[in-house]
Amino acid sequence: MFGCLQCDFFVHRSCIFLPEVIKLTRHSRYLSHVFHILNEAAKCGVCQGRFSSGYGGYACIDMTCDYVVHSTCATNSNVWDGIDHVEGELEEGSSSKDVMVYSIEEMDAKKVHHFSHGHGLSRIHVDEDCCQLCEACILPIDMGTFLGCKECSFALHEECARLAPEMDHPLHRHRITVQVQMNTKESFFTCSACKQYSCGFLYQCCQEDCGFKIDAKCASFADPFKHITHKCPLYLRLEDLANRKSYLCCGCHEYSTTVATCNTCEDDSFDFKCLNLPPVIRYKYDVHPLTLYFDTEHYKKQMLEKRQENYSWGRERPPYSWCDACEEEIHENLLFYICFDCRISLHVKCILGNYPYMKPGHNIKVNGTKIQIASNSGAFRPMCHTCHSLCRDKLVFKDQDLCFCSFKCIPCTKRYW
Repeated sequence: MFGCLQCDFFVHRSCIFLPEVIKLTRHSRYLSHVFHILNEAAKCGVCQGRFSSGYGGYACIDMTCDYVVHSTCATNSNVWDGIDHVEGELEEGSSSKDVMVYSIEEMDAKKVHHFSHGHGLSRIHVDEDCCQLCEACILPIDMGTFLGCKECSFALHEECARLAPEMDHPLHRHRITVQVQMNTKESFFTCSACKQYSCGFLYQCCQEDCGFKIDAKCASFADPFKHITHKCPLYLRLEDLANRKSYLCCGCHEYSTTVATCNTCEDDSFDFKCLNLPPVIRYKYDVHPLTLYFDTEHYKKQMLEKRQENYSWGRERPPYSWCDACEEEIHENLLFYICFDCRISLHVKCILGNYPYMKPGHNIKVNGTKIQIASNSGAFRPMCHTCHSLCRDKLVFKDQDLCFCSFKCIPCTKRYW
C-alpha cells in the first residue's frame, strides 16, 4: 500500500495502476476514475451495491449523469474490455461507436425499409388467421401490428425490427453485431445467455476469437429489466459472469449461470430462458390471449415451508392446478400461462414447445446429418425412429422419411439400425 501521511491518503498498489478512462458496454459514455464518489446515496451501475463513504470509483464524464461504478466492478474482466482510453478521445464526450445506428428507415407514408430485407415492409394489423413467425425471434406474430413484406412471407415484430444492427450490450464486454444470414455450417446456433437453440437473428461479438452469440430476444434485454410477473426491476447478476456460479431460477426451478435478480425480494432470480417468454400469447382454443403468470406469494410461502422442512405439493391448491393441453399437473410455483376469463392454464412448453426459436421449414445440420424442421400440428403424431415414442412436441425433425422427436434422438452418423 502507498500513502501520503500529510493528506491521510492511502492507495493499494493495484489501485495505483487503475485506468484513468474506460468504456463499458453497460453505459453510453466514457467513465473517468475519481477518488471520491460525492453522492452517498449512489448505487453501483453493475452490482447495485452502495459506495463506502469517502471512497472512489468510476463516474460518467457527463457531469449531469449520475452513473457510477465500483472500481472492482468496472475493471472486472467480464465487464471491461481492458482498453485504457486517453483524454484526447473525450473531446466530443462520446465514442464514435456510440452513434445510434437505426434499423428502420421510412420509405414513404406506407412502407419502411429494414436492413435485414431487400423489399419494403408495410405495417400490418394482425387478424385471426395470421400464422406468421417473426424472422428475428421466430416467435408467433399473433397480436397488434407487425412489419410484413407483401412480396414474400418475411415478417418482423415491431419491437424486433427496432433492434439496432450493432450495439453495446450489458451481457458482454465487446460490441455485438447482427448476422441475418447465419455463417454457421449448422444453420442454427445456441444462445450464450438463454442456452436455447435458434434459427433467428444472430448477434455475435465483433472480436473474431470470441465465441459470444445471443439471439434477438436476449439482445433486447436492458439492465434493469422489467418482467411482467414481478413488481420490482431485475438486475443482471455480476457474480454469474465472474465466477460461473449457478443460481436457481424461480420461474422454472433450473440452475443457470446467467440470471437477472431482484435486489429487494429474496430468492427472486430469473434465467434468460424465462425472462424472454412472451408476456401475452394466443392459444388456438381460447378467444382471449393468455398471460404469463407467476404466483409470487405462493412461491415465497412454499420456499418458507421448504426451509422449515414442512414442504409438500398440493397444499391449498389453486384453481389452475392442471394443464388444459397435456392434462398433467401445473406446479403453482413455476411460470405458466393462464386465461383469467376462462380459467384455462397451460405449461410454458405445452404452448411454446421444447424448441420455441426453431423455425418450421428450415434446413439445419445436426451431428453431421441434414435435418428439416417440420411442424407437428397434424391429426396424427409420427413415431420417433430412435426412441420409438410418439413425437408430441410442436416440432419434429426429419431426415428423408425418418422422424426424430428431439435433438437427442438424432444419431451422430447416417448409419441407422
